[in-house]
Amino acid sequence: MKEIKGDYMINKLGWKIGGEQGEGLESTAEIFSTAINTLGYYMYSTRDFASRIKGGHSNSKICISEEKINVIDYKTDILIAFDQATLDNYIAELDEHSIIIVDEKIKPVFSEEIKSIIAIFPITDLAKEISNPIIKNIITLGICSALLNIEDKIFYEMIETKFSNKGEEIVNTNIQAFDKGCEIMTTFMNENNIGNKYYLKELKPKEQKNMWLVGNHAAGFGALVAGCRLYSGYPITPATEIMEYLFDKLPIVKGAYVQTEDEIAALGVAIGANFAGVRAMTATSGPGISLMTEFLGMGVMAEQPVVIVDVQRGGPSSGLPTKTEQSDIFHAVYGGTGDASRIVLAPISVEDCFYIMIDAFNMAEKYQTPVIVLMDLQLGMNKETVPNFDFSKVKIDRGQLLKQEDITEEDIIYFKRYATDVLVSDRTIPGQKGGIHNANSYEHSIVGLPSEVKRNTMRQKEKRSNKIENALLDKPFVLHEYNDEKDILLVGVNATYGVLNKAAKQLKEQGMKIDTMQIRQIYPVAQEIRDTFDKYRKIYIVEHNHNKQLRTVIASKYHNSHKLGSLLKYDGDIYYTHQLIEQILEEEK
Repeated sequence: MKEIKGDYMINKLGWKIGGEQGEGLESTAEIFSTAINTLGYYMYSTRDFASRIKGGHSNSKICISEEKINVIDYKTDILIAFDQATLDNYIAELDEHSIIIVDEKIKPVFSEEIKSIIAIFPITDLAKEISNPIIKNIITLGICSALLNIEDKIFYEMIETKFSNKGEEIVNTNIQAFDKGCEIMTTFMNENNIGNKYYLKELKPKEQKNMWLVGNHAAGFGALVAGCRLYSGYPITPATEIMEYLFDKLPIVKGAYVQTEDEIAALGVAIGANFAGVRAMTATSGPGISLMTEFLGMGVMAEQPVVIVDVQRGGPSSGLPTKTEQSDIFHAVYGGTGDASRIVLAPISVEDCFYIMIDAFNMAEKYQTPVIVLMDLQLGMNKETVPNFDFSKVKIDRGQLLKQEDITEEDIIYFKRYATDVLVSDRTIPGQKGGIHNANSYEHSIVGLPSEVKRNTMRQKEKRSNKIENALLDKPFVLHEYNDEKDILLVGVNATYGVLNKAAKQLKEQGMKIDTMQIRQIYPVAQEIRDTFDKYRKIYIVEHNHNKQLRTVIASKYHNSHKLGSLLKYDGDIYYTHQLIEQILEEEK
């Protein structure tokens, strides 16, 4: 950072940029956040965009902190406006200490409610003078660099990296645009006596750089490390980034990628690969997992391992493709015909997206069944600062998958693939001598031949159900105890993790005794979860859906279900701390 005078520097910041979709806002946010990451700050981000390629209002918000952060603060300190909607929609997030940077091109109209500092610059016109309108994003980065006192060199290096393949002239043009942004903001700050009000505190260099990562990429990397060597899928927001990541990375580990004609085929291919002994997966969202329902049932019936990631979005049907929701819980747990119990996991953070994929592949093979990993859009598509992954925690468990030498001579004619005297039977793959058996979607005998014998039917159903009820993670939830006395417990999944903990801490200052639990395994419901619930007077299940889906699943297994309350948000937006606090206070009147 540049040398400054004075001791006042900030160590926490809410930065937001808004405008028409397709204007390059995401690119601006990406370069800006990458620069902040090099400074050693922690970040947590969210995006709001329309479900179209171009047009419609969109925004990106990045919360920056010297300390670890996993929640979006409502307050915005720096707002960059490239359309009028940005000025109109986020007034409540601003105060007199905020600064608004506006492109003169939009001919801004300001509400009398706005008390913030306003800086209007001819950003688009300057971009046209230098090159073309798209370069306004680089001018904007220069403005932010000057405002926050970020070293020019950091951005120069990023510009060089990003544009070097396009030639020296393009690199120099972008550096010129960046310098122009620095110049106009420096002039504005001097003329308005802003001084170092927005200067970011310089942090001590860390021994190890953190990663700045989206949950989808963390999940994709986790799958690779877990041994996944085949991905089959069909593009769908907000899960496509997993597909794109594995399309790029699977060839490096000699894996295979198959883009199928639809989601039905995607799951069929993944199940087939697992049947052949290859760890395989697919990823989708609500409409896709609806199509996969029949193959989910087959996976349960044929006791075939497979991992399905469902990055939830607003529903039903096409619903709200680019908005967050947690409304596929019913489908994940109960969806399908017959008694088709399955394991449902739910990571609590971007970092946990990596580790839970290891668990998912291990559990799928250990219990020979489909495992669904539920994420929400906020967790899947938005970025969080995470430490480097600890590979010493990675253990591979392939369950009862037999090697050739493990198959006994007596099994050569027909292998007892579906033996019912154990919860999990031995498993072979095609081509193993002595391992021949039938695998299909019909109820079957212990060797896989179609069977309608009543006693066999009952025993097979009981086996499939009982093994799932006993399939538990070592750590099915994360509990934060902020009080010695147990009174209220807030329970959530996925991206509610940060907001639950922040609300509990703030309400403790008001004398309320609140702990939090973030569930990592939705089904089966762990006995330890139920035992923990017994300690509290009231349990509030916090979730992003209207039908209280998480509460319903838990209540079906909890004898004191009258203690369970619901706090809901289903407008497509993330939870903010003040909103959750207001709901809790209203319930506790």
